[in-house]
Amino acid sequence: INLNKYKLEASAPELEQKNGSRKPIVTRNAIIISMILIGILLAAHFFAFGYQNERIAFGQFVLVLVSLIVTQLEVRDKLYQGILPFDKAFGTAMMVVLMVTAIFSFFTLIFYLTIGTDVLAEMRTIAENSLREQGKTEEDIASRMTFTNRILTPVGMFFMSLVGNMFFGTIAALIASLFTQRRA
Repeated sequence: INLNKYKLEASAPELEQKNGSRKPIVTRNAIIISMILIGILLAAHFFAFGYQNERIAFGQFVLVLVSLIVTQLEVRDKLYQGILPFDKAFGTAMMVVLMVTAIFSFFTLIFYLTIGTDVLAEMRTIAENSLREQGKTEEDIASRMTFTNRILTPVGMFFMSLVGNMFFGTIAALIASLFTQRRA
């Protein structure tokens, strides 16, 4: 009689306790992806790639998505014996997203307070000129620029980075979790 076929599989929390925590893997990968994103921001600033903002943003999204998939696969294979339910896959991805968002948003604040102070002034000028080209009245321009001037500050960019990274990170986490989940 083969009793192995009646053996119950360990649950995900039991496997994590037995094989170790996913936090070291998540932390390492989050720091690596954060450093890459910071490098991209600095390269875009110092090498004047600002005209390719949409391509850079798309590339960053793909980079985050791939890093989430790599992290989930590593966690699945090293800690959960090839089995990773959707909730654990999504939780792993969101841990990475939270860490990357915190690190990158904090760096964004420092960047706009120190290195990129001129960038915010340029962004305000571009926004104002765009409104003029659209034929807006001076009163309308002044009204819209009041709001724009509040956002285009180091603190405003910090909060925009927090919200944007969490939003797109959550979407990437959902997509990655759909592809990396594996049930017993």
